[in-house]
Amino acid sequence: MNTSDIDLTQVRRTTADELFDQLRTDIEKLRLRPGTKLSEANVAQQYSVSRQPVREALIRLDNLELVQIRPQKATIVRRMSKSTIRQARFVRLSVELEIARRACAHYDGRLDEAFQENLNQQSACLETGIFKDFNRLDRKFHALLCEAAGCVDAIDIIDQCKAKVDRLCVLSLTDPSSAQSILDDHHRILESLLSRDVEQLCAQTEQHLQRLDATIDYVQQNHEDYFDE
Repeated sequence: MNTSDIDLTQVRRTTADELFDQLRTDIEKLRLRPGTKLSEANVAQQYSVSRQPVREALIRLDNLELVQIRPQKATIVRRMSKSTIRQARFVRLSVELEIARRACAHYDGRLDEAFQENLNQQSACLETGIFKDFNRLDRKFHALLCEAAGCVDAIDIIDQCKAKVDRLCVLSLTDPSSAQSILDDHHRILESLLSRDVEQLCAQTEQHLQRLDATIDYVQQNHEDYFDE
């Protein structure tokens, strides 16, 4: 292929997208720990890309408050902020309570099999003790709730909030009892949806998201250096 036929802007964008996804995953999975320094040159060398897509990816991560770009200094992986986490939880709770109300009003049962398969896969993660997929399945469960409510785009807002707390989830899921509590919540949430009990569904949703308070305390006790306040 002649290089003149390639849209270089698109190549850079595609590379930046892939690098953004990889760095975000590495941050959320704590392969890049809070406080880690990231220089454009080193990241470019590590991932065999030019510095331009690195710069674009870091800007996007900065917008998600996962890294902090410091002029004339190395970019760092942000430490976690309890106030930012609680604000994200407030926004997410507001969205998910509205999702619960709409789901009870509009759900037609067509996702029953998908819900059950998702919960079965979550159970399998707990039975095998392999938790790496549990966070992904948790995200899928809430995406199904958005679809049941006829508000599929709401998952984008939820994802933005989750970006601020996913590192907490990774740490807390090293405790099997925490993951089991989340799965139990999901079962109760689905039961309330299937029975169209809007009050119970809202109550279960609120209880589910309030578990984050205990998670913050648990993680801060064991990883105090991951927080900046």
